[in-house]
Amino acid sequence: MNKWIKNGLIAVLIIFLGYNSIYLEKLNDRGTKGGTRIDAAALARKIWQNKVAAKLDSAVVIDSLKTFIEANNKQVFDKYTHALDIGNYRYALVKGLATVASVNEDDVRLLVKDKEPFKAVLVTEFVYGNTLRDALGIFNLKDFPNTEDLNSISEQLNKIVRKEVVPSFRTRLKPGMHIAFVGAIQINKAHVHFDGLEIVPVRIKIVE
Repeated sequence: MNKWIKNGLIAVLIIFLGYNSIYLEKLNDRGTKGGTRIDAAALARKIWQNKVAAKLDSAVVIDSLKTFIEANNKQVFDKYTHALDIGNYRYALVKGLATVASVNEDDVRLLVKDKEPFKAVLVTEFVYGNTLRDALGIFNLKDFPNTEDLNSISEQLNKIVRKEVVPSFRTRLKPGMHIAFVGAIQINKAHVHFDGLEIVPVRIKIVE
């Protein structure tokens, strides 16, 4: 084969392989195809500072919520709970009074004040999932291009609880103390159990 023809074919082959091995994409498009577009830490901090405090005042009193549900008031779920998807799991911000039963390595056990007091657990170590995010009732699936962003916000809100909220009260609690709490809970509409309820703490105050 002629030397010039041979070299030409090799050059064409190199150009062809090089073209197909390089994928060019606009940076703006990467976010819409799966990459996290938001700064979840900054957004969670902004939400915490500007919206969470205001939402705490609207938390439903937990013994009232329990009474409504036990009375089979189905409208209570629409009025006081939130969820981003269809299903039996609902989320709510609740407040109430409780007595500290024990302070453990991973949680704080409570006896919640009610006409029929019940046990509950303040989670202090394993603060995971979407309970707090969804209980706030301020997010809409349509506002986010993917669930990764939403889950990242949950992760950052939970991190604030673990790093800032829990240290603000945990070492001061002793068995027998009385506290006022605001926190987030998850309720399974099909199987409601308040005894043993897990509460993600958002604001804890020691009361006399």
